[in-house]
Amino acid sequence: MKQWFSCKFPYGFSRNTLLMAGVFIASAQVCAADTAVQSGEPKKKLGKVVVTAQAEKESSHPSSKLVTREILDDQQVTDMDDLVRYIPGVSVSDIGRFGATGFSIRGLDGDRVAMTVDGLAMGETLDPLSYQAYDFFRSTRGGLDIDALKSVEIIKGADSIASGSGGLSGAVMFVTKDPADYLAAQGDDTFLSVKTGYASENDEALLSATLANRTGAWESLLVLTQRQSNEVDVQGKGENITGGAREIADPLDAESTNGLFKLHFHASPSHRLGIVAEHYRANSQLDNLSRVDASYLTRTTDDDNERDRIGVNYQWLAESRWFDTFNWHYDYQNTYNSGYTLMLFKSATCPQAVSPCYRSEDRYYEQDSHSTRVKFSKNIASAGLEQELVYGAGAEVRDVSYASIDTRYLGESDTVSLVEVDPDFVPETSVTHWHAYVHDQLSPRHSAWTFTLGARADNYQYSPTLGAQYQDASATVGDVSFTQATWQLGADYQFNPQQHAGIHLGTGFRAPSTENLYYATVTSVATDVAAGQDVVLWDSVANPDLDAEESLNKELRYGFSNQFLQVNVAIFHDDYSNFIETQTLTRLNDTVFQACSRGTCTTATGDAYTMPVNTGEVVVKGFEIDGQWNLDRNIALRFAYSYNDGEKKNGDPLLSIVPHSGVIGVEYQPDDRRWAASLIMTRTGSKKPEDVVVTAANGTQTQGAPFLTDAFTLFDLQGRYQLTPALKVTLGLYNITDEQYWRWQRVQFVTEGSGGARGGVTGDGINRYAEPGRNLKASMSYTF
Repeated sequence: MKQWFSCKFPYGFSRNTLLMAGVFIASAQVCAADTAVQSGEPKKKLGKVVVTAQAEKESSHPSSKLVTREILDDQQVTDMDDLVRYIPGVSVSDIGRFGATGFSIRGLDGDRVAMTVDGLAMGETLDPLSYQAYDFFRSTRGGLDIDALKSVEIIKGADSIASGSGGLSGAVMFVTKDPADYLAAQGDDTFLSVKTGYASENDEALLSATLANRTGAWESLLVLTQRQSNEVDVQGKGENITGGAREIADPLDAESTNGLFKLHFHASPSHRLGIVAEHYRANSQLDNLSRVDASYLTRTTDDDNERDRIGVNYQWLAESRWFDTFNWHYDYQNTYNSGYTLMLFKSATCPQAVSPCYRSEDRYYEQDSHSTRVKFSKNIASAGLEQELVYGAGAEVRDVSYASIDTRYLGESDTVSLVEVDPDFVPETSVTHWHAYVHDQLSPRHSAWTFTLGARADNYQYSPTLGAQYQDASATVGDVSFTQATWQLGADYQFNPQQHAGIHLGTGFRAPSTENLYYATVTSVATDVAAGQDVVLWDSVANPDLDAEESLNKELRYGFSNQFLQVNVAIFHDDYSNFIETQTLTRLNDTVFQACSRGTCTTATGDAYTMPVNTGEVVVKGFEIDGQWNLDRNIALRFAYSYNDGEKKNGDPLLSIVPHSGVIGVEYQPDDRRWAASLIMTRTGSKKPEDVVVTAANGTQTQGAPFLTDAFTLFDLQGRYQLTPALKVTLGLYNITDEQYWRWQRVQFVTEGSGGARGGVTGDGINRYAEPGRNLKASMSYTF
């Protein structure tokens, strides 16, 4: 993999730490020189934000929440779980060893929730269901560090106009920091801050630095972040044993390095040219003791998650007849996920019959994309109407590739005895995508109405390449091309200065992933009993004729606001169709086949095989409420609640629905604003047996998940103190009552059974999936 820099500054100082120190010293000299020019007192660096650099929403969806940098800092957000800790109805899908695959919003998760960085779509997942039990490899969507972000916009409800493919039930849109976020509005300026932090739940140590500068027409930004952590200290109380009954987390060493660099050149007040570079690398090494059994004596892992990006952008404040602003972006992005598993196992298949022997599984999934986007915006005012018009287009070429290499060693030595390159899960595929959209907000003058409307068109073309590692024995793989249209309509009525109500209709879609279209075709040979001839049977086959998954979001909202109280209420009904699911189908129904293996022969009528098809239809409905009550000038009460209920076409509940949850928090902040403290209560409901019913084709009902979760209540205490204009300390005590609890978004993926290669939980092993008990977070930032 390409690495632009390898700057790590762990807490055992290394040569990279010295490099970072050099950056600090050089920056301090710049600051000193800048201050020396000034007369009087040194400049204060706090709170200087250029208006044009402030975080703004990209979506017009009424259920859109903007999480600013200030909120991220005050709540000590260190990962995606922290990001949505106090946002009911939104959670992170956690798959264990390989981390988070994305977010869950209104009952849908994974690729069905869009994720973008500065408008650029993040990668797709590769997570075949038949391989999940082995836990050798599950590809996520690429890495991102919270400390590089200016804001995060979280959309609840379909909005593919803003977020593109994946905006079925919502989207999470990340925006990275800009130089102007830290610099004075005008003139040369330099900003430098350093932050360090610690989290007791996983012994995470954080060191981060942000450097911004403006010299003449040039602005620059550098953000470097290093994290090191261990396994999560869950509420399991068992001993340090091996196997499926293990109650405490497996030993883990993890680290991540993230760098963000931006350079802007202001050629004139109207023209700005910029470049951006991102590098994220995370490595985790796990001693997988919970999977050790009589056959697998040891099992260790070494996984990498990388994302690199280089981009060029241009902004023109034209204020012309056709547009006020024009933005153009070009980005190259590489996403790389690898999983390496080394096992010592007892088996008759060990090379040269030397048992036990080492065996390794090495797999990776890589995605390269080149994309360009243009965006125009125009405010139009006439005698009877005001409009905010936004329109744009984009194109992308994405290439995906996969590899799987199995190595067998001679006994317990490092002598390689056999190397096998397994068939690819998916073929090397080139995906070409273009889109165009228009969005308009209309406000008739002297009217209480505001209207929004928008439309978008997307076209996808998939071109797979067959070869030695991916052969199409079933002759079902081929090029794919389809076009998808989405739209939005909304109306809002202002009853009076305090009250308004609105209705919103919108659609979303998710294009089939490479896995959906081309996941490995597998065939076998059997004998046609009547004809006495050998024929090729289908075991699993690809389906390139899939359509995009679609959604329709219908939402009613009411809002009230005055100087003391603000309340927003939403009732929604979301319809999802064309869900892609793998089903068992049968062809050649009148033919009897005989298949023989290891001396045993069986007969069957018809050829049964599995294939992904568009079949699922789901309805999710519910309501949400959030608001703030200012008890006086120093005390504020904040609250939020979300309830979702999902049902499939056959009446079965949607398993991915997260139980209802609510948050109530009270914050005190004195008049001088030097410090603040918050007490926050979170209440989450339980998952009952009737919530996980699965009905088979013959009508038989079973429980779709072996483990359920009880309701729980958590109390958190957070505080921050501005010790000096330059030094800020933030503290948090979480799960104050030390409650043992489990989250459905983790437990739903847990299987029951023995350990070993197939994993599973036995005895009280479910305790290792519990969340942390009472834990502490602390951070300190200093601004030079």
